[in-house]
Amino acid sequence: MSRPSINFIFQKCRKLFLDKLIDYDLSWKFLKNSSIIDQILIKVVRIKNIQSKGYQEIKEEKITDTYMDIINYIIIILIKLDIFFILNIDTISRCDVIFIYNQKFEKIKNCIHKNSKNKIISIKNILENILYLKKNEGKVAFKKLEKFYLKMLIETIFLLKKNF
Repeated sequence: MSRPSINFIFQKCRKLFLDKLIDYDLSWKFLKNSSIIDQILIKVVRIKNIQSKGYQEIKEEKITDTYMDIINYIIIILIKLDIFFILNIDTISRCDVIFIYNQKFEKIKNCIHKNSKNKIISIKNILENILYLKKNEGKVAFKKLEKFYLKMLIETIFLLKKNF
């Protein structure tokens, strides 16, 4: 069985994002990035637990869904970083968010082609990155933070590709 394309993964993540945007609207705009990082941490720990057990007990949510949640949470943080400098958070619309989401994924797809070397990527790497962000909250410069999230996002996409 062949691995899904990046475009396929983008479409799946985007559909999930749009569905949740309908259900929850822009509720995440009121969260601090640290709260979103906590959500990512919960998802990463869930994946680690499933991997260490070798199976998952809750069958309704697949491990691929959890990876897609992580991807979308990271993109939300990237959107929030953009909004902080570009737009007023109170006046942002769904259309603005969808536009920025699509822009981010295009940037990510370009980065993936540059970073498609055979690196060893594991959920443990992502967990370490999340814990680093939690420990150093507010100490990481903006430009470095954006690159850090992009790197973590690319690694998550590679892991999702492996698990489809």
